[in-house]
Amino acid sequence: MKLILGVVAVVLLAGCATSPVPSGRADPVPSSRLFGHQKQGSADAVLIVTRDRGFVGGGCNTTISIDGQKAAEIGTGETARFFVPAGEHIVSASSCGSGLKEREAVLKAGATKKFRISIDSSMSMDLSPTMQ
Repeated sequence: MKLILGVVAVVLLAGCATSPVPSGRADPVPSSRLFGHQKQGSADAVLIVTRDRGFVGGGCNTTISIDGQKAAEIGTGETARFFVPAGEHIVSASSCGSGLKEREAVLKAGATKKFRISIDSSMSMDLSPTMQ
């Protein structure tokens, strides 16, 4: 009986962790949840934000803002692409009362920068640069 309980506990804990998903394999955010930075200009840079897959925080979308303006609501395992002018920008994410995370993004014209949203089992969210 203890063995069965131990196996169940391990399975439940594994199901609670989020796991990274490469932006190329994530589902695109539906257009109904994209609110800004969707039209590409000739000198724009590309900003890609991808949310990990997983159970934790799965009931809430993460709100992404760029320079203080709401740009998208991203669900688990989804990715969004934004077009922003070259230069310095503040990218922020908030979800399910997990607080607000902000990161600076310095982008050159034609460049692409990627960020990953992860949420741990204590509902602490992170917004971090990634190569995926």
